[in-house]
Amino acid sequence: MSLTITFPSDLAQRLQTEASQRQVSVEELAATILDRAVPRTDAWSDQNQRRLALIRKSIRESLTREEQQELDALQATLDAQFDDFDAALKSQLDLMQSAVE
Repeated sequence: MSLTITFPSDLAQRLQTEASQRQVSVEELAATILDRAVPRTDAWSDQNQRRLALIRKSIRESLTREEQQELDALQATLDAQFDDFDAALKSQLDLMQSAVE
């Protein structure tokens, strides 16, 4: 499916700058950011519930090696989902901070 989104000019410029730094198209960067920011399905919800259960268990008792590996993999998935989102927020914060200085 194709979709056209209109961004405010300052956001469009930031997307273009970030895409250029990453050497990807603006469309690819925007799709990556949105893909990671918008929950996919209940599958992630189930995975996240499992992640939280493992975290709670690790507080009460030791995890098995397999459980620790599973928790590490689930946490890595979550971290990857927010990398681009965090980078975009940091860029926005940096712009706001430089405007104040």
